[in-house]
Amino acid sequence: MPSRLLYGASTLALSALFLLGPNRWLIAQAATKQASATPPGNASAALQFDVASIRQNRSGPSASGGDKPRSNFPIGSDDSFTQTGGIFSATNLPVISYLIFAYKITTSNRDALIASVPDWVETDSFDIEARTDNHDVTKDQMRLMMQTLLADRYKLVAHREVRQVPVYAAVLAQPGTPGPQLRPHPADSVCPAPTPPAAAAKPPAPATDDKGFPAVCGFANYIHPTAPHLRRVGGGNVTLAAVVSSFTGLGRLGRPTIDKTDLAGTYDFVIEYLPEPPPGQQPSPDVSGPTFEEALRKQLGLKLVSQQAPIEFVIVDHIERPSPN
Repeated sequence: MPSRLLYGASTLALSALFLLGPNRWLIAQAATKQASATPPGNASAALQFDVASIRQNRSGPSASGGDKPRSNFPIGSDDSFTQTGGIFSATNLPVISYLIFAYKITTSNRDALIASVPDWVETDSFDIEARTDNHDVTKDQMRLMMQTLLADRYKLVAHREVRQVPVYAAVLAQPGTPGPQLRPHPADSVCPAPTPPAAAAKPPAPATDDKGFPAVCGFANYIHPTAPHLRRVGGGNVTLAAVVSSFTGLGRLGRPTIDKTDLAGTYDFVIEYLPEPPPGQQPSPDVSGPTFEEALRKQLGLKLVSQQAPIEFVIVDHIERPSPN
């Protein structure tokens, strides 16, 4: 297996912002499909907000006293959603976060999008307040409205293209036998759906059941590890395609990951491993634990196979700073 390169430096930067960081929604429920089949930038076929306001947030990073990045529902590429009465509200998020939300960009195909945008799309943060009169709007309808807003106010022009690229295919290490920490989601489960954290509160780590699986369904998240320096991630009622799509970032694999397990339905999983240190840093000699690939095999019963596969990417052709309100 090739050396572990971070799949784009910006992937790690995004994890510190909102979409993939600790105690945030981690895994995309739909790993390969976008929110709409219409071409990016084709606003005429998309829905739109009835009222929208955009303001650049100059408070700076939250670590330096700036506004805490937040939204009134999870705006990653996952499907978890809380009805808001038609309100979209987000604070101090970079434009790249809104693009990822609008086009349902997963970890596996995120770097091509990032490579196609100017630097300010990652560094300049904006507050967006918008409303639709449809109080029962779905998350994918919100995505289409955001596409229209980006095209109108940011002059976004983009397109989709399919590229044949190196990938890692996740397959069962032993045919027909998932690992001990990967189980079909129980049909009689009554676990609650995820809800977004309060704006000013740090969400607690998900509670687990008596077998160590997360008690909350519909997403995956970081869980308190069993030993210092380890990373423990778990999810409930998620598809294998969703789980596998996250491996690119979790394992710093350097290429997209696709599901080739042939496992249908939804699953609960927990994986714990020792993450590789950031580039340029040496691992502590006092820290031990399984590598990501070892944990995949022993805990989930999966292994990664190098392949070539067609992957769809969203590429930005043009984007401008937004016009004043």
